[in-house]
Parts: sequence; structure tokens; C-alpha cells
Amino acid sequence: MIVHPSRPSERAAVEAIAQRAGVFNAEEVATAVELFDAYVTDPQCGYNYLSAYDEAGAVLGFACWGPASLSRGATDLYWICADPQAQGRGVGAALFQAVTAAVRASGRWLIAIWTSSVPAYEPARRFYARLGCALSMQLKDFYDRGDDLCVYTFYLDQAAS
Repeated sequence: MIVHPSRPSERAAVEAIAQRAGVFNAEEVATAVELFDAYVTDPQCGYNYLSAYDEAGAVLGFACWGPASLSRGATDLYWICADPQAQGRGVGAALFQAVTAAVRASGRWLIAIWTSSVPAYEPARRFYARLGCALSMQLKDFYDRGDDLCVYTFYLDQAAS
């Protein structure tokens, strides 16, 4: 598997993978594409994308992250999304490893990940826990009634030690 900065030509793949994930609503898919467009058109926008590819060059997944506003050390991880047909093949872990390397290279030390508490997001929450991310906060009814915000954190200095 190969991971590198996403290319403009991968816009349709990013959108299709986000749609096929089956957990994002239309607004969330549109936001992933909007941020991708900003990443492509303005390198200083603060959004970064990586894509994971198989040996044939097919896009298997993507990650989006950027520096947290008003913070010297935090980075927001907006999405790690693997194509459902590629799940269980290490796509998400490879993307997370590449994101942590890029965040570390930028001099930042904390990754914050916002996700949902609804059952459809249980695989994502297990994924982050397996990677060593800690559930640092759960804010009741944040997204909707019965849909809490779960904030996971990953400290790069602890990961290095």
C-alpha cells in the first residue's frame, strides 16, 4: 500500500469513498468534498489530504486533517475513511501513521479526533482505541439528541516514547 498527498484527480474517489462508507450524511460528504476542493485550490487553506492506494493505483481511502485554530500544538483529524471493500486491510492504520508523521514533522504534538457515539460509529471508536487514542471527552447530545460528541486524543510525544 502506498500513501501520499492526494491529487486533484482523486476528488471523485474521495467523494465516492465517503458515500460508500455508509455513515456520513449528505452534508458530511459534501463537506469532505468542499475541504478537498479547498486543499486543491489553496495550499495555505489549512486542510491536508492523504490518499492510500493499492499496487494498481486505485484509491483505497483518504485522510483529512489540519492545524486546530488558535492552538500551537493541536491538529484536528477530520476524516480517516477507507473504502468498505478495503476495510480490514490496514488502510486506516496506514493513513493514521502517515498523518501522525506529517503532524510530527509540522512540530505539533496532539491530534484531536471528533466522532459520534451512535452505533454506526462503533467501528471507528474501536479503531481509534486500537491505535492508542484515548477517549478524552464525551459531550452528551452534541450532534443530535442521543448522538454524543466523542473526542479522542493522541499525543505524539507519548507515542514516540
